[in-house]
Amino acid sequence: MQCFEKLTISSFFSGMGGLDLGFKELFDIQWANERDPHAARGYAVNIGDHIQVGDITELSKSDIVPSTGFIGGPSCIDYSTDGANRGDVGEHGKLVWTYQDITWSLMPQFFLFENVSGLVNRHPQTFERLLANYKRIGFNVSWAILDAAQFGVAQNRKRVFIAGIRKDLGFYFRFPLPYLERKTVRDVISSLPSPETIGARERVLGSFPNHTVTWESPTPSRIQDVILHPRNQRRGMRRLEWDKPCPTITAHIAKDGREFLHPEENRRITVREALRLSGFPDNFVLPAVMPLSAQYRCVGNCVAYPVAKALAHAMYHQLMFNRK
Repeated sequence: MQCFEKLTISSFFSGMGGLDLGFKELFDIQWANERDPHAARGYAVNIGDHIQVGDITELSKSDIVPSTGFIGGPSCIDYSTDGANRGDVGEHGKLVWTYQDITWSLMPQFFLFENVSGLVNRHPQTFERLLANYKRIGFNVSWAILDAAQFGVAQNRKRVFIAGIRKDLGFYFRFPLPYLERKTVRDVISSLPSPETIGARERVLGSFPNHTVTWESPTPSRIQDVILHPRNQRRGMRRLEWDKPCPTITAHIAKDGREFLHPEENRRITVREALRLSGFPDNFVLPAVMPLSAQYRCVGNCVAYPVAKALAHAMYHQLMFNRK
């Protein structure tokens, strides 16, 4: 087995650990923070028990473990198309500044920032101010909007990433190039067995982990009714298409999966199907102690694993090369 130096990471707004899973192979993640205890349980099972549950705005700087690099995706609700569009004055939107302030205080060698593309498209002044501040406090800054569908993920999922390299290291981060391989819904979920039916409040993994269905949100009869009698609805029924990528999975799937219906069956996709459509391996399992709604919400909020892995490899190799 080849030995290599693992650089250290501190993780913020960690969720269930999608970004961290991508970095785990090459980096030693020694500290992480997440406000949602359900997401933190998923993180602890799959990434590590170094996760700290709590509000990042209430932590002292001394509570945070300094590391070679910081990674994190502040809550995107106030920048998302489905959100309230409050921008950086919203309770969630202002967390982009919290992350920046922490980065400024501890000045790691690098940072990675993730958010929805709405931050660039709908709130350009906030975005430009973020970039200007990162440059002012001492980072060489680059940014890109990456679509998970271009990295072997069967989902159209655009996210903006900002990468900062401390200026004394003398280089700018170069974002990874897209893969040539494109995947479809059929490629990733057609091999799954039929899902196991459970009660709405049951806390079970199922015989194939996270592959369960409750026949609710919406019910099969509701699906049939709306398909047969279309009418004006804010969120209409939408089946996934076998031979195309899935549309962006959002946290709203936790409340009502009508926009993410199975291509053939009258049900929303299962959590396992959503995980596969986000590029996660089947050994990434969300524990039964998490409510089903929390499992769906975590997947809707996550960074697609192959994108995270591509970013981690690019960051690691560029850091090591520029050390020489």
